[in-house]
Amino acid sequence: MNVMGEIILKEWNMFQKVNQMSSGNRASCQENPAGFVVNRMAQFLTWSPEMLESYNRDLDKALDDGRNLMTEKYARMMRDTDPRSYSAFSDLLPNVDTVSVMLVEKIVSICDIWQREFMDRYPKTARGSRPMSSSRDESVATGFRTYLRNELYTYSMNTLTLYEAWCEKLQSEGRNMTIMNMEYVAKMYGFSSLQEMEDVAK
Repeated sequence: MNVMGEIILKEWNMFQKVNQMSSGNRASCQENPAGFVVNRMAQFLTWSPEMLESYNRDLDKALDDGRNLMTEKYARMMRDTDPRSYSAFSDLLPNVDTVSVMLVEKIVSICDIWQREFMDRYPKTARGSRPMSSSRDESVATGFRTYLRNELYTYSMNTLTLYEAWCEKLQSEGRNMTIMNMEYVAKMYGFSSLQEMEDVAK
């Protein structure tokens, strides 16, 4: 199995152990392995080999330490989606140091630009995307920035450093990681391109 396959398998196994913290129930997406694989693979196909190797090590270390990075990601999101429940266990989550927070915010700021460009160029496809603003967060539709930020908080300093440098490289080359990601999604669902998926969207 290649690195990407290892990552997706480890993430899926972690994801299967996540309960919706506020209800204790499983989410419908936990019963959709094909959708999970498509979405995660499309994301990882936009990464550099170094990022994949580093994140794979993050997952291995988390498993060794008895941590579930998927649980931590969704738990952190509850700071915006369900503050009352979040306050009951927030002190159990690992601290995020100041440098990591700065790296995360740099990445989020670049990805925010990319997401807006995607929404402008492919408005019909983008209707299925998360809302942009954290102020619109709901338990069923977590905002784009909130989701990204809290996923990034589960990454190691090394992975974040590589991620931030990769974002800056793509940006300097005029490339958009969100659109790259969605091109892969479109092709995995049988379209020849993202534009074709946009053209047939209602």
